[in-house]
Amino acid sequence: MELWKLTALELGRLIARREVRAVEVVTHFLERIEALNPTINAIVTLDADGALAAARAVDERLDRGETLGPLAGVPVTIKDLTETKGLRTTYGSALLRDHVPDVDAVLVERLRRAGLPILGKTNTPEFGGKFDTENRLFGATRNPWKLDHSPGGSSGGAAAQVAAGLGPIAHGNDGGGSIRVPASCCGVFGLKPQFGRVPFWPRQDSWATLNHEGPIARSVRDAAALLDLMAGPDPRDPYSLPGPVPSFLAACEGDVRGLRVAWSPTPGYGRVDPEVQALCEAAARTFEDLGCHVEEASAGLDFPAEAFLGIIVPRMVAQLERDLPPGFVEQLDPMLAVFLPYADQLSARDVARAEFARLQLYDRVEAFLQRYDLWLLPVMAAPPHRSGEFGPTEIAGQPVESPLEPFFTFPFNLTGHPAASVPAGFTRDGLPVGLQIVGRRFAETTVLRAAACYEAARPWADRWPEIAQQPGKSS
Repeated sequence: MELWKLTALELGRLIARREVRAVEVVTHFLERIEALNPTINAIVTLDADGALAAARAVDERLDRGETLGPLAGVPVTIKDLTETKGLRTTYGSALLRDHVPDVDAVLVERLRRAGLPILGKTNTPEFGGKFDTENRLFGATRNPWKLDHSPGGSSGGAAAQVAAGLGPIAHGNDGGGSIRVPASCCGVFGLKPQFGRVPFWPRQDSWATLNHEGPIARSVRDAAALLDLMAGPDPRDPYSLPGPVPSFLAACEGDVRGLRVAWSPTPGYGRVDPEVQALCEAAARTFEDLGCHVEEASAGLDFPAEAFLGIIVPRMVAQLERDLPPGFVEQLDPMLAVFLPYADQLSARDVARAEFARLQLYDRVEAFLQRYDLWLLPVMAAPPHRSGEFGPTEIAGQPVESPLEPFFTFPFNLTGHPAASVPAGFTRDGLPVGLQIVGRRFAETTVLRAAACYEAARPWADRWPEIAQQPGKSS
């Protein structure tokens, strides 16, 4: 049985029925990691002993007749920006190469309690600071579909792992597109839930009001089941949403008939590659076949880069100066180091203006989503970029004017609305493209149901990159 081709929920059912042992499942994925990870470089700290011990504990509980959750025994990975007790957490930085936390993040506590073996930590750019998953400590993660291209960032290790079948599900986090961009680049599903849905603790303040913890998976229902385990309030996170929490897996059932859906090739700013636009528009028109009322419409957003940078940069620089040793700049990723002088140029008034602009952006998006249940648009303005680049360097043959210009994700970190990436198709060069689904505030259930219906109409999980089917080869 090719266990790696099964969904997480299918694996969970087999384990629960004791048709396959959790230890067998974990061993299967550890063997795939040994064969493929040296080429893809998705998992940077492996915890084989810990994962096998957790799997044995699940098998023993099932042998005693206990009833466990739908993902018990199904292995998961944690992004290397998130604390794992007793397991190295480097934040992608050589400055923290030996850092081993003495606490678990809230979501890690919950996944361990639910019986999910943690295979290890996935690669990320240093402190999650760019849309390419590469750092000086571990090097670059490769896109399984085309090895000289980026898997996106900053959850690129997580998305590449899922795309290559190194594990069925993964945790990611998203402060400006870091779940949706890698999901788009790697041809998998990723969800940024409503801000506060998954508690964020311990909290690195630089992403305090922008970060969203969420799932990456091959199937929508797998992601929903993982979110069910991660979501819910925690008093340690002052931004966490109160309960009760809906069942996100149950929300995937039903149809989307009658929903009003807006499609637009851009959020209002920027340009889009014609091939990306054509793929995303064809994907968006699928919602007409599903019974939705689809109109071409846009909130007409202005480019909110100054607001985004005005909020994140002072926090990030203050955190680096607080937490890292003197002289850290020499060891910092050059793309992060440019933020230090930028922060020095910002005044208190500039930061306040960024917050005001953020409120105006929220008002505009919220007013638009009062007219529509969903907003569909590309995740990125261009296909996946080459490894070693912050992002695409050109759009439709023209150079980008700002590094943030190709990304249509970060406005929804500023507003906090739930947003997902579903595979829209492949370019002529064989690179994945993602369609972004943005929902109303607190409406992850609608986003997930729409994504599940879309997946049923245009399934993608049976298509694998060549490398996933040839363990040990680096084709």
